[in-house]
Amino acid sequence: FFVLSTQPSSTGFTMAALNRPTEATYITHEEVTVDTADREDHTFCGIMFPVKCKDLLPLDHVVIHSVAVRGRLGPLTVWVSKEETNPRRGFRMNPKFWEKIYERTHGPSIRDYVELDLRSNPIYLKPGQTRAIYIHSTLPGDEAIVYDNRHSRKTYDDALVSILTGRAHVSTRVFGTNPIWGWGNPWRDHREFVGRLEYGAVYRLWNPAEFHNFGSKFQNAARTLFLCQRRWESPLSRLPDECIFYILNMCRWDWFKETPNDMKALRKKKKARAAAAAAAEARMEIDGAEAAAVATAAAVVSQATESSSAEGESGGATCCIRRSHQERGAESNGEDEEDGEEEYHAAREDESSNENEEEYLEEVDEDFEDEPEEEEEEEEEELDEDSDDPDWDSDDGYGANHEVFEIEDDDSDDEEDNAEISGNQGNRAWIHRQFARIHVLQALAALDDNGVEEMHR
Repeated sequence: FFVLSTQPSSTGFTMAALNRPTEATYITHEEVTVDTADREDHTFCGIMFPVKCKDLLPLDHVVIHSVAVRGRLGPLTVWVSKEETNPRRGFRMNPKFWEKIYERTHGPSIRDYVELDLRSNPIYLKPGQTRAIYIHSTLPGDEAIVYDNRHSRKTYDDALVSILTGRAHVSTRVFGTNPIWGWGNPWRDHREFVGRLEYGAVYRLWNPAEFHNFGSKFQNAARTLFLCQRRWESPLSRLPDECIFYILNMCRWDWFKETPNDMKALRKKKKARAAAAAAAEARMEIDGAEAAAVATAAAVVSQATESSSAEGESGGATCCIRRSHQERGAESNGEDEEDGEEEYHAAREDESSNENEEEYLEEVDEDFEDEPEEEEEEEEEELDEDSDDPDWDSDDGYGANHEVFEIEDDDSDDEEDNAEISGNQGNRAWIHRQFARIHVLQALAALDDNGVEEMHR
């Protein structure tokens, strides 16, 4: 276990256990080949799709080695969004925000996928990072690259990466703004990548600082090793801590039969603990503020009551004066009420006549609107939903933003996170209700003595 490194030091050699790496020194731990669904819905000039690296496993990065497509192909180029691009703001449809990593001409391959080797310029993805891949052909016509309509929010999903819904390009120019027919929108949203993607995963290696990023089974194994080391009757007691660290450093995250589902459950527990702690802290703050507001309001009310009892005589005189003013006002308003009734009846007659006119106009409008609606329905039936007609409804992707590609991702790696989001929204609603109560109490406490006396009267 005392491994000597070949790196020289002041003493000649240093123990490898004291120089533990933080990530794998070899290229990849494993290779994964992704095959997407192939329904052959469309063919055109290009396809753009985002790839997200999940932050679920103790992963250092993912390396995409190649992509594969089919169609009549021709002169192909592959582009990837730059690392500094923020996917929350969308991917700009401008070449200066992208990097060209592949360029080559391929012959037609209608049925079989053709691999586009990216090993000379691989695509790196860090956990939680999303980058877009854009494959384009300058071949004239509309049969260069095969792609599909969107059938789900995610084209492909596993424990490491997700391929999200993309968009198609109907221009023979790279990032072109005019489609092949010369007018209209060159982009089509709600499209899916059809092909194959190969990537490798490089995992983080265990270190004391990375302890909580590994699964519960790995953590239990690490605790067991150190418990055995602390027992003098155990053979492991002869090893120093650095050697135990080195042994764990050489173990992969799943060597103790950890699964992605186990990691997902562990992450869910962590989020639940953090949410419970935040909710408890918020409730404590609200309870404290509410108690302070109630105490302040009670003090103000008691003080106002004492002052009103001391000034009872002056208050009675004021009430008499107010009653006299009210009686005078009632006499003057007697005549105004009669005039108001006449105006009210006249207004009702005008309203009834206006309503009759509006009903008549609505009937006339309906008669004129019936025939055009039937004609529009017939025209819509004649349109082919599977064609790339530029006049098709924007809901089918034809109203795409030609300047920015906005991805559809809720930052959740599993469906259970959506339930957590709704639960957090319920907690926020409860907090808002409590703050509303506090604001009412604070407003009551802010009333001055005159305001409280006026309220009692």
